[in-house]
Amino acid sequence: MRTNPVRITFQPIGTRVDVSAGSTVLEAGREAGLILVANCGGNGLCGRCRVTVLGANVPEPTDAEIHALSQEEIKAGQRLACRARLHGDAGVYLPRTTLGSQQRLQLEGSAQGISVDRGDEVIARAAAGKCPLGVAVDIGCTKIAAYLLDLESGDHLAACGIANPQISYGEDLISRLVFARRGKQQAQELARCVRAAISELINTLTKHAEVDPDQVADLCVVGNTAMTHLFLELPVDGLLAAPFVPATTSAVDTRASDVGIELPNDVWLHVLPGIGAFVGADHVAMILANGLHNCSHVALGIDIGTNTEIVLFRPDQGLLLTTSCPAGPTFEGGHIRHGMRAAPGAIERIEFRPGGLALKTIGDQPPVGMCGSGVIDAVALLLHTGVIDYRGHLQVGKAGVRRGAAGNEYLLIEAKDTGHGKDIVITQQDISEVQLAKAAVAAGIRTLLKVSNTRDEEVGELVLAGAFGSYLDLDSSIAIGLLPGFPNATFLQAGNAAGTGAKMALVSSRMRVRAGQIARRAVRIELKQQENFNRELAHATRFPAEKVKQT
Repeated sequence: MRTNPVRITFQPIGTRVDVSAGSTVLEAGREAGLILVANCGGNGLCGRCRVTVLGANVPEPTDAEIHALSQEEIKAGQRLACRARLHGDAGVYLPRTTLGSQQRLQLEGSAQGISVDRGDEVIARAAAGKCPLGVAVDIGCTKIAAYLLDLESGDHLAACGIANPQISYGEDLISRLVFARRGKQQAQELARCVRAAISELINTLTKHAEVDPDQVADLCVVGNTAMTHLFLELPVDGLLAAPFVPATTSAVDTRASDVGIELPNDVWLHVLPGIGAFVGADHVAMILANGLHNCSHVALGIDIGTNTEIVLFRPDQGLLLTTSCPAGPTFEGGHIRHGMRAAPGAIERIEFRPGGLALKTIGDQPPVGMCGSGVIDAVALLLHTGVIDYRGHLQVGKAGVRRGAAGNEYLLIEAKDTGHGKDIVITQQDISEVQLAKAAVAAGIRTLLKVSNTRDEEVGELVLAGAFGSYLDLDSSIAIGLLPGFPNATFLQAGNAAGTGAKMALVSSRMRVRAGQIARRAVRIELKQQENFNRELAHATRFPAEKVKQT
């Protein structure tokens, strides 16, 4: 029974929830089943979970809110969802930048083809006269994607995705792992919300395909090592401190009901193996999907995200090297003044034309911020026009450069042309964040090339996987030094390759065996243990000098 319950109404979606008096808006949102963006895990540090409290019961601003918000915003009722405690009935307006469930989700990916090979093992009971179905799931940091397949033919029947509800507990992996380590209740809470999301996705898939849930006979799950640990409620202590040893990297087979996924039939659930603490089952699935373990040329595969995984394959040496680098949330709009996830109104493409800037926003909505691909385009534009130099410094005196509250900034879009009536700018700090993030990825690539004695000219293929890689402009990414401009390589933007690998393993026991072979064969390279890595990282923070407009 709740003590002194208060009713909170979330607008503009109209969701209502009763919570105990003194609950934060973030806690109320979780109780209502909403996914509110909380980059710092609700610790009042990032200032990104902005909401407007409506009515007479607007709480007094905390120190964190006074620091993050202007006086005008505070007077208008704006607060931080993680700090504002509600002691009376209230309405709460959720802007698009805070309501994480509206983000665009990348579901499909390219692959070598999916063939059925189920073997003769009994995995579940199927209803007479009905074909058995399977569900493949990719648990990502920001989204969960699920796919329904016919286990007899391999036909793809339906796909859907939702934002990972764990976002409310922290945008980055470390925040979630720290939360889970606090105790059994917290670990169960994180596991329960993901399991509930998967159950919801299965129901949605079967409805879309107009099939009965009792036809689902098998599940296959992938995710990075942290995601699979949280999903299975495995101990996470080893992922939080050196030498970073996961509880397991082996494949896991268990009953779906044992992890809280209830289906009419008690079916088996298979989790693909991982490689290490920060190179998980999703990376194995990506390698499997694109054949990066057995191609005839030197190939690189990169899944750019909060934690970026990289694989390099040299067929002449039979060498399969993998590594990971913590790029942070910059490529998903995090730590950027006007950054946001890929939701309606996010600028995803910027081009410089003689008449001015040409912008493309998600949903063709008035711009309210920039998602990752837009941020990369924006920095590439500033580099191309000489507004920043190779060190990333904004050049005072250049058109658009001005002094802002936190230092120099570049006016990208005037308030009259935005969806919220405020200027959209790129700050000096934003540029620094991009430099740090792109340097992590670039240094990771360079390190694998050096370890394997691979020259740029030898690389025949570069596969970009994941949502960010799907929408990234290749010219912009090469211009800022995020990706090398390999002269002889074919660039493939593969979409959700991890999801494709999960589908392959779902319908084929042979692919599950191959996934295990990949995981055992891969050699994990610890970047910080490599000689001169820090020097490589420092060098990579600079932009390519030849890309800077000479003035």
